[in-house]
Amino acid sequence: MSIFYNNANRTPGTVRGMRFIYICPVLLLNTVIFLSAQAPAAAVTSPALSPIAFLTKHEWEAKLPDSADGKKIRIHAQFIWSQSGQAIRISSQFMSDSKARPYVDGLYAWDPQQRAIIFWYVDAEGSLTKGRVKMEDGKLVHEFDQVAPDGKLSAFVAKVMPRGRTGLGQ
Repeated sequence: MSIFYNNANRTPGTVRGMRFIYICPVLLLNTVIFLSAQAPAAAVTSPALSPIAFLTKHEWEAKLPDSADGKKIRIHAQFIWSQSGQAIRISSQFMSDSKARPYVDGLYAWDPQQRAIIFWYVDAEGSLTKGRVKMEDGKLVHEFDQVAPDGKLSAFVAKVMPRGRTGLGQ
């Protein structure tokens, strides 16, 4: 199979192509298992993401107010460098009574046009969240918009500073 695509910035009339070949599924499964077992963390990471790089060093938990029925709820999050080192993946779950349920999956990346760290994620209900991250007074300030599955738009600001830290990037 071949796929061809045009890039708006390329000279008109030129086409760039990719070629895919068929690989035996059994061989592919063995190869994927081997590669995933051998895949190291990103060797080179984007310096533009250095303000949030500390997130990849640990798994994180955030305590939330108790639910209306008195249950303790927290968010458990993992941040992992992408293989290219140009993005940080986030995956998180709500935790209550030792049971996990999906919360969000998304990505942080550097947007060279905005000259800012941006992020986007989708939650378990299908809301899409997009925003920017900036440093302000030792906190990561997330300014973002969330579009609910019904199309309703809401704007938010969240300030994040891990407990016990006097500043970020230390």
